Amino acid sequence: MGHTDGITCLSAGMFGTLLSGSADKTVRVWLDLKSSAVLKGHQAPVWDVAIYPGEGLYLSASGDKTIRLWDNGEERRVYRGHTDAVRGLVVLPDNTFLSCSNDCSVKQWDITGTCLHTLTLSSSFLYSLSIRENGVGFVSTGENGNVFVMDGTGTTEQVIQIPAVSVWCSASLPDGDIIVGSSDGLARIFSQDSLSFAPMADRELMTEQVAAQKHSKQVVGDLQLDKLQGPEGLHRTGSEGQTLMINNGGTVELYKFSSGSWQKVGVVQDAYDKDKHELDGQRFDHVIDVDVEDGKPPLKLGVNKGDDPWVVAQNFIGKHSLPQAYLSDIANYIIQNTGQTDKQPMSLSAEYADPFTGGGRYIPDEAATSDCNPEPTLGKGVSRYYPQHNVSQEKVPEATKLIMKFEEFNEMINANTNLSESELDHVYKITEKVRDKTEKPSIDDTAVIQKMLLWDKSYIFPVIDLVRSINNSFEDHFTFSEKLKIVQDNASLSHPEPCSRVALRFMVDITCQHTQQCLDQYHTIITPLLECLKYDNKKFIATSVTRLLHNMACLPSDIARTRLILSHINQLLEYLLKELPQEKDRKWISFQCLVAIGNIITRYPELISEVNKVCVQRLTTAELEKRKKYRLRLCVDTTA
Repeated sequence: MGHTDGITCLSAGMFGTLLSGSADKTVRVWLDLKSSAVLKGHQAPVWDVAIYPGEGLYLSASGDKTIRLWDNGEERRVYRGHTDAVRGLVVLPDNTFLSCSNDCSVKQWDITGTCLHTLTLSSSFLYSLSIRENGVGFVSTGENGNVFVMDGTGTTEQVIQIPAVSVWCSASLPDGDIIVGSSDGLARIFSQDSLSFAPMADRELMTEQVAAQKHSKQVVGDLQLDKLQGPEGLHRTGSEGQTLMINNGGTVELYKFSSGSWQKVGVVQDAYDKDKHELDGQRFDHVIDVDVEDGKPPLKLGVNKGDDPWVVAQNFIGKHSLPQAYLSDIANYIIQNTGQTDKQPMSLSAEYADPFTGGGRYIPDEAATSDCNPEPTLGKGVSRYYPQHNVSQEKVPEATKLIMKFEEFNEMINANTNLSESELDHVYKITEKVRDKTEKPSIDDTAVIQKMLLWDKSYIFPVIDLVRSINNSFEDHFTFSEKLKIVQDNASLSHPEPCSRVALRFMVDITCQHTQQCLDQYHTIITPLLECLKYDNKKFIATSVTRLLHNMACLPSDIARTRLILSHINQLLEYLLKELPQEKDRKWISFQCLVAIGNIITRYPELISEVNKVCVQRLTTAELEKRKKYRLRLCVDTTA
């Protein structure tokens, strides 16, 4: 039995030893063509492996931005320093090793984990490393057809340009020649020996091809960017190996679908845009001044076309340690000064993006609209949608995306609560345990989680999602009281909206596992959560409140408590019609409210008189009745 996904790399050693890395996030050790060990720990596809001098020592590099050292099948050390996927490894004769990355750098490490040197070779991804035949210097290849030939001091001896978009790999031959493989399906050999040179006509042809490629990069705009999908295209599931070009604010990015998610593999280069403005070494469509304090010079803020103003505003607040209350003002200021239309922070869709980040976002699965396709009812007073007895649980985001968010936020919080390298390792192991459901988090793991729950409310939402993941795999790891305290500590109008939003989702999960306790404490639980409907960004808060009330309406309860649940559903319906005037924003929410009412009046018909008939009438006649596929007929006299 071997890997469960594509094999990305191999490394051969002595005595029949072979290492293989895979998109399944594991490394396998093979002896005599039999798998002898599986090395687990990476949170993203493994891109390269290397056998380190010494018995049983192996290196692996991954899309999770880490390098790992393995000793006799056990993880011994994690090397961090790269800011993007690590693509290549090579061990040097002096027992140090090199790594290259999508962050455009090559790093030299010693075995203790110290980064000795960092070289930035280009502005494009680097894919491979190889040692030159004499053991002095190395070769690195990457995007834009670049082959970098380096000497033993880290100085660039030569940059060879290939007429191909990507140069995937290289190797040094015994005679000192260099062979490279590229995305155009060719292998090319380069030599310092004039006797080995290709005919002059072939060399001139390659020079012409390189020149033509450079010209083609200047006219990449012919791709018609307005016809390419935006980042929302990454929310759709692809097929294994499928590629997709995305227009990300005018930058064309290439993605490949691998191991269940879209992986960024490159940027389609375009001409230098003279109309862009430079700020902090980056180029933007707009650079605007933001006055945040009287008597002090304004702060500069860079924005590109297509950027979400709310994401830009939040990043700006984090960068300059500004009060969270500034978010709405700054976002609206961006909209006014860049000519964008008023774009709300969130839209009700099948998925949501974390509003605190742009490129580093994690996108949890959200099933809010996936079941919003009801068919016509079966007849007056009869429905296939109620009574319902099954509660619904919120989905949790991918572990890989959570890890990347932890690493990002860990660098932003204060030194008293950020995690050490060993504590981060505990977080990685927790996600593995949750994924495999093999063993519960240890006492030390739980201590790290408790420390993370002390993070500032601006950064805590991925921590709550991690707790939710643990709870879904091992629901008895935390007591009901511990879970409820996490919700009550974080779902509050005084905290940033993402913090309350994820806490509300956790409460939905809890109702699925502790039904009677939730009913017993219903009033205590629901009252502060309803306050969260007062956030400016209402739709996702309303979605979770709706799911929570829907779950409560599914549970068997006495009439007094059911009457209270019904009053809160009425309150939510009134809120819907007042605060979400657009039908598209409330479609799923209103449908679930009506199903919950159907549940209640099926169990207690005498409560029909307490249904908010005005709200139901407006929802059914103005919204649901005009589309039969969304029609839900309730046995309620809506004409009263």
